[in-house]
Amino acid sequence: MSDFTVYLDECLDSDKLIALLQREGWTVISPRNVGTLGLSDADHLEFCAQHDYSLLTADPDDFLALHRQWQAQGRKHAGILAVYAERDLSKNMSDHDIVRAIKNFLASGIPIANQFVILNHWR
Repeated sequence: MSDFTVYLDECLDSDKLIALLQREGWTVISPRNVGTLGLSDADHLEFCAQHDYSLLTADPDDFLALHRQWQAQGRKHAGILAVYAERDLSKNMSDHDIVRAIKNFLASGIPIANQFVILNHWR
């Protein structure tokens, strides 16, 4: 799926991850490049919704709460891809794991719009 666009939450905004995502042919939006550094999580999600970007975050609890709030309000977004930290730090997802999980999820054909996807389940 080369027409996939993903916006990186500040917690995952790294040059290495950007390069790996772009290598897959995906468009990657960095807060550093679009002037959204320092915005609240709600504002990041609003920005993504306005531009039809899926949001990739390692701050899942806050975005799950926002996702639920938006669902209750009937609001739409282009999907939230969440990476959870593992209790066993050796099992935390690397940048390569994150890219692989996104590929696996997208290959499944499951629609991403208005979904909260836990990428840890897709590695």
